Amino acid sequence: MIQPVVKSPTHYGTGEVVELPYIRVVYQCGLPKDAGVNGCRIEDVIDVALFKLNQYQSGPLACEENAEAIRYLKLAKQSLAIRIQRRQVQGVLNTMTKHEPHRTEDEESDFSATGA
Repeated sequence: MIQPVVKSPTHYGTGEVVELPYIRVVYQCGLPKDAGVNGCRIEDVIDVALFKLNQYQSGPLACEENAEAIRYLKLAKQSLAIRIQRRQVQGVLNTMTKHEPHRTEDEESDFSATGA
């Protein structure tokens, strides 16, 4: 696998650039409310891959492997949407504060922290 070239922003308000042969992605750097929109999000990159795979699926290159890749890319987008929702609920959306992990024991009606 070829290692991408990562170019950190040279000044505030500039996105982070990741380059490979034939591809250049400019990712958002900083919070849009502070730095403005200066790049794309990971969800945008996933959307581009989904667009291309769906094109393949609607033509002679349709196959189960493409369908599986589409399923997993959609799952990745769902996971990122859950992350955003969790950050919003915890009050840390649009901040650089880490959100708390999801705790499944909080969902169990018979769960007791004391074990009683």
